[in-house]
Amino acid sequence: MNKQQLFRLRKRAVPWLLLLPALLVMAAVIAFPIFKVIQYSFIDNIFLAEDMRFVGLSNYVKVLQDPRTGKMLLFTVVFTLGSVVLHSALGVLFAVLLNGRISSRALAFFRVLYVLPWIFTAAVVAITWQLILNPQGVANVLLSAAMGRKVMVEWLGKPVLAVFSLLLINAWRGYPTCMVSFLAGLQNIPVSLYEAAEVDGAGKVRQFFSITLPQLRPIICSMAILDGIWTMNLFPLIWLTTGGGPLGTTETIATLTYRMSFVEYEFGRSSALAVIGLLITTVGIVFYMKLQKQVDF
Repeated sequence: MNKQQLFRLRKRAVPWLLLLPALLVMAAVIAFPIFKVIQYSFIDNIFLAEDMRFVGLSNYVKVLQDPRTGKMLLFTVVFTLGSVVLHSALGVLFAVLLNGRISSRALAFFRVLYVLPWIFTAAVVAITWQLILNPQGVANVLLSAAMGRKVMVEWLGKPVLAVFSLLLINAWRGYPTCMVSFLAGLQNIPVSLYEAAEVDGAGKVRQFFSITLPQLRPIICSMAILDGIWTMNLFPLIWLTTGGGPLGTTETIATLTYRMSFVEYEFGRSSALAVIGLLITTVGIVFYMKLQKQVDF
C-alpha cells in the first residue's frame, strides 16, 4: 500500500473513529435492548424459571388471540387519529393567531400562554386533569352551575367518557408542538402572495384556504406522521390518568405491554407485543422518510 492509498484510508477512517463513541453508546442503549426484546419474544418462562425454552411464534399467537388486543387496537386507532386531527387543527389555528399583526408585548404574552401545556410533565398534567375531571372536581362544579342542579359525571370512570376525556387532555398537552412548527412555516410564506391576493379581491378566508393551507401542507403532513407515531406510543399520560381503564377501553400498546410485563409477569408475550409495536412504528418512520424525500423545501 503506497502513501497515497494510506492517506485516503486514513481520511475515510477518521470520521468513523470520531463517531465511534456515539455509535457504541447507541448500540448499548438502543440496539442491544431491541435485540434482547426480539429474543425474549420467542422464549417462554423468561426470568420466572430456569428452563427457558424456545416457543417460536407462540407468544405472538397468544397476543393476537388475547381479547384485550382487539380493544387496544381499536382505541389506539381512534385515539391516534383523533389526537392528530385535534393537534393539527389547534396548531394551525393558534399559529395563525400568533402570526397576526398585534403588538410585540401581546405577541410575547400569547406565545408564552399557548406554549405552557408543552412545559408540564406528564405526571403534572395527569394529576391536574384528574383533579379537574374528578366527580367532585372543577368540571362538574362548572357544569352544575350552568345547569342549575348538582351534576356528578364520572369523566374517567365510564368507557366512552374516558376516551373523550383522554382526547381532550392529549389535545391540550400536544398542540404546542404542532403550533410551533406551523408558526415557523407561516413566517416563511412570502408576504407578496397575500398582497397579490388582496389586490385580486380575496378575503381572509379565501387567502387561508388558497395560500396558507397549501403552503403549510408539507409541514402538516410531516407533523401528522410524527404526531401519530408519538401518540401511538404514548404511555405516561394514559397510565397516570386512567391506567388503561375502565374495563380496558383506554389501553394502548405501551400500557398493555407494561401491564403484561410488570403486573402479569408475562414477559414473553409483552416482548412479542413490543415487537409488534416496533414494527408498526418502523412502518410510520419509513413512510415519514419517504415523504421527506418527496417534499421540496
